Amino acid sequence: MGLSWEKLFDLLKSDEAKSLKAELLSLINSAKSDSEAILKRQGEKLELYLIQLAEGQITKEQFGGYVQDIHDLTEMHALKMVVESKARAQRFTNGIANLVLNRLLALIP
Repeated sequence: MGLSWEKLFDLLKSDEAKSLKAELLSLINSAKSDSEAILKRQGEKLELYLIQLAEGQITKEQFGGYVQDIHDLTEMHALKMVVESKARAQRFTNGIANLVLNRLLALIP
């Protein structure tokens, strides 16, 4: 799957968008390479939703709802995990909340 979602950030043309793009790419790659299957799947879903948003297949509102679902499901799963993997899941949910739900959605017109 390509990273066409990166073009979305190029269109936003702000320093915040450049920073956010790098942080989001790191968050996704970290999740997708995690040993926990739930984090891998959530990273893949986040990337898919970004691609769908960039390609106009879903609206900003749909995207926000889907990402909120990823956040909530991962957070619920984190409550059941052992300490080490729980910390990774918590970093992922914090990243989603900060990078996507707070910063990215505010940048998209």
